Amino acid sequence: MRVLLVNPGYAQTFWSLNNVLKMLGKKVLAPPLGLLTLAALLPKEWDLRLVELTARPLTEEDWAWGDAVLVTGMAVQYSGIIETVREGHRRGKTVVVGGPWVFHCPEEALSAGADIVVKGEGELAVEPLLKAMAAGESGIVIEAEGRPDLAQSPVPRYDLLDMDLYVEMDVQFSRGCPFQCEFCDITLMYGRKVRTKTPRQILAELQSLYDLGWRRFVFIVDDNFIGNPPRAKELLRELVPWMNRMGHPFDFATQASVNLAADDEMLDLMGQAGFHRVFLGIESSDKDTLKLTKKYQNAAADLDRVCEKITRAGMQIIAGCIVGFDNERPGVDQRLIEFATRNHIPEMFATMLQVGPGTGLYSRLEREGRLLDRGQSDDLGSQTGLINFVPSRSLDQIVAEFVHFHEVLYEPSFYLQRLFTHFSLMKPPAFKKRFQPPYLKELRAVLITFFRQGVLYPSRRQFWKYLVLALVKFPRRLPHYVTGCIMAEHYFGYVRTIREKLEGQMEQLGRDRIATVDATARWEQAEGRSG
Repeated sequence: MRVLLVNPGYAQTFWSLNNVLKMLGKKVLAPPLGLLTLAALLPKEWDLRLVELTARPLTEEDWAWGDAVLVTGMAVQYSGIIETVREGHRRGKTVVVGGPWVFHCPEEALSAGADIVVKGEGELAVEPLLKAMAAGESGIVIEAEGRPDLAQSPVPRYDLLDMDLYVEMDVQFSRGCPFQCEFCDITLMYGRKVRTKTPRQILAELQSLYDLGWRRFVFIVDDNFIGNPPRAKELLRELVPWMNRMGHPFDFATQASVNLAADDEMLDLMGQAGFHRVFLGIESSDKDTLKLTKKYQNAAADLDRVCEKITRAGMQIIAGCIVGFDNERPGVDQRLIEFATRNHIPEMFATMLQVGPGTGLYSRLEREGRLLDRGQSDDLGSQTGLINFVPSRSLDQIVAEFVHFHEVLYEPSFYLQRLFTHFSLMKPPAFKKRFQPPYLKELRAVLITFFRQGVLYPSRRQFWKYLVLALVKFPRRLPHYVTGCIMAEHYFGYVRTIREKLEGQMEQLGRDRIATVDATARWEQAEGRSG
């Protein structure tokens, strides 16, 4: 069997980093870890070819070579998934679809021409999948039963990658989350029991990346890295000496819940291992909103104190926030801006609330008759997607505040101020990193950033002032600080995309409302005449 493993492209999103990728001469932010894990589970004698549609299209030679097409992706990759499915079906290939999007929309994938839809985790689904493919079955959904033991999960097939395409590599340690946030579908897909790989498995995966020549960023993709604290510490206690022996070849980032701040040992171990960025699910600065959405762990915490402790431990915070909760008061934009200002958080990841099937929020809104069908699009799950239910306050007000929030936070001088202060609060690194000379493309990105922010922008004097102070105050963290400046180039441009796309959708909604009113008036007039 010759199999095309297809990772669809992305529209511009908060995570796509289009501008930064161009500056770095890269094509893709991160590899498709799900496909790489599945590849390791497939028969050894199969020939596999990974195609990143962000980097290049499928060619006639690809289609002629492949017997089957396996495609995966998230909601923001919807268009690419559907296009690949339809083309594979048209060409008579066996088409298999998996991943987060199809978990919620299996029938749509089948309607587009998929032969097999896989719901659930690959370790348990691969055996029935292989049997179905061998039997030539079509139009079926394979749903993995139970939860796999991740201690049996293989090392992903990183050897299939062209590593020059990527900014970072991905590794997964755990699946599942112990919390019960009303809006989240993670527990639906992976359960509330947090399952983990062994430290030996993770070190083997990191060794594989090292042997393939990787020396840069590694993202631990867990939805909550500290969801099982004893297991996370067990990993870190073995990861620290391994990183020391290897000269700290990787810079780690991950996602975690706010209770990380209450665990001094965890913070210390993560610092020693080389974690420098953490995505925190803040969601809201309003206690009542946090309680409503069952984000109890946040409601019980002093979020300012949480940010202070994690920052001082040496990790840059990316704060995840959601706008549009039911009991949300007007002025949420200003409250989140004040939160970012108080805690000097440069990167605030905010979306409007979009309810996903199977969540507690979906069930509640369905009972209340408030769900809206906005159709499928690449804007779902992104900053350019509208709320997909009837909100408790004006949608016009929510959108206006959402746009204003981004325009204020990603104004260059304000961003630089937060970035510099954030880094100046961090304690020195717990280790001395072996010198890694920058790649030529990295130097190019630095020069472009210095030219734009140090010459073209009105905030240029502030840029140079903070850069000089950074050299004096935290020289060992300077590479990460400069990375934050480079990242800003994406945000500065993406703010325009958010405004333009949301304004366009709101204008379309306005036209649709007018058309509906006109049609209703014509119908009522016609009914009156006939009466």
